[in-house]
Amino acid sequence: MDEVVLKSLLMAGLAGLSCGLTGVFIYLMNIPFIGVAIAHSAMAGGIWALIFNLPSKFLAFIASFLTAIFIGPITDRAKTNPNISLSIIFSFVMGIAFLGAGLLEGKNQLVTNFLWGNIFLSGWKDIFFHGVLVIFVIIFIIIFFRQFSVFLFNREIAATLGVNTGFILYFILFLIGIVVTLNLDIIGGLMLFALIITPPSIAYQFTFDLKKFFFISSLSGILGSTGGVILSFIFNLPVSATVVIFMSLLFFISTLFSPKRIRYGE
Repeated sequence: MDEVVLKSLLMAGLAGLSCGLTGVFIYLMNIPFIGVAIAHSAMAGGIWALIFNLPSKFLAFIASFLTAIFIGPITDRAKTNPNISLSIIFSFVMGIAFLGAGLLEGKNQLVTNFLWGNIFLSGWKDIFFHGVLVIFVIIFIIIFFRQFSVFLFNREIAATLGVNTGFILYFILFLIGIVVTLNLDIIGGLMLFALIITPPSIAYQFTFDLKKFFFISSLSGILGSTGGVILSFIFNLPVSATVVIFMSLLFFISTLFSPKRIRYGE
């Protein structure tokens, strides 16, 4: 197998796995816009880093993490639904991102990588760090699984049972920020949202059990991302768009054959 193909498949699998795991939190917390808001924040940070000749991934992470941190206070101060606040934040950071893209001259390819991604640029170092991230996320989920179970069911009940809901919430946001940043130039800011929200949406069609939810979402992320990459190689299609389309097709198939919906009408 060609080395470029091998690295692309490994990176796609790790990207699908990391997004599938963190996507469970976003889905069950019912804040889908947080993925797209943080993705575009990271994209804006990366683009403006190019303007000022700063490390792009570092500034992308800072931008995404700050967005995640300020979502709660902004929602509380504005007295609005979190998704409404996230929609406004998304519009703002998207404007910042495209403003920076318009100001850049002579670096169109770098901007394109942030917008659409370029999995062919993945190196063994990127694969290693992404693998470490995935292991870290899995260990974190295993250690705090009981707290997550209560937290995701009802935050108020979790607090009364002694769960440190503030720590859990902000660490989840921290993980989302890292995952989004590392996947930004692989999948691209415009496509990353689909890779985060679609795998848990597929998992929801099959189970109520949280352990199975994490497993099915992870598996869906891996199958969708690697399957999309394989199809893009076979038919010479853009990788990111093919991954998203293939992932969406998996979701539509899951809704048609969902045993959960058939049995419970969910």
